[in-house]
Amino acid sequence: MTLFLTCEASNALLSDFVDGTLSLWQTFLVRLHLLFCPSCRAILATLRALPALVDGLEPPAPEAAEAALDGALAALGSARPRGWPATPVPAEARDLLEAGPDLPLAILAEAHHTVASARGPQPGPYHLPPDILHRLPPEDQWRWVDGAQGRRRAELLKDPQRDLSLVLAYSPTGARAEAHRHLGSESILVLAGRMDDQGQSLAVGDWVHHAPGSVHAPEIRDEDCWCLIREEGGTEATGPLGWFRS
Repeated sequence: MTLFLTCEASNALLSDFVDGTLSLWQTFLVRLHLLFCPSCRAILATLRALPALVDGLEPPAPEAAEAALDGALAALGSARPRGWPATPVPAEARDLLEAGPDLPLAILAEAHHTVASARGPQPGPYHLPPDILHRLPPEDQWRWVDGAQGRRRAELLKDPQRDLSLVLAYSPTGARAEAHRHLGSESILVLAGRMDDQGQSLAVGDWVHHAPGSVHAPEIRDEDCWCLIREEGGTEATGPLGWFRS
């Protein structure tokens, strides 16, 4: 089952969503779709406002009622499918999103939509959208780990059964990671600053995905960088450092 509903599928569930009769999974799917789709949010607002409007109106003439129904059906039919922000999501990450429930990746997708649509970093010390902060454990529970060259990272969420984690990472200007190979996949969203990775210069809102087996050595050249990262599996060093450790 896909994680993202189409507008048509979402509209078919909106009445039951308003009435609170959907299952928990259907409610989650509708809420996720509404997060990204302003057209369906507008339709939902109309549905929620209808009872109060109807209570204050005289019974309409049959012709007026038929015209109102035609207008509502036209509005439903003209709703456009939700589009991704201008900054694209890699195809491999979309495939993972549609494969099934994946909380770290779903939160990364929500953060991407907000940051990419804003065309700039979010305020605050970590540059995380407020809606994302509310879904994470309290900041005093984040476990920060210091790395080489001034780098820091905190594991925000962990799914030990699937070896998945959501990580907030900071790297100062001039920091460069050692070349390493991913044993699982990795998705990186730039929240603030810039990062060079495999020949790409990544700015705020950019999302890069590394498939299992990929090798890279990200570098921070121009300005300090904050990233939100979904990691699957571990990594192993490559080159002389990897040979020394083996």
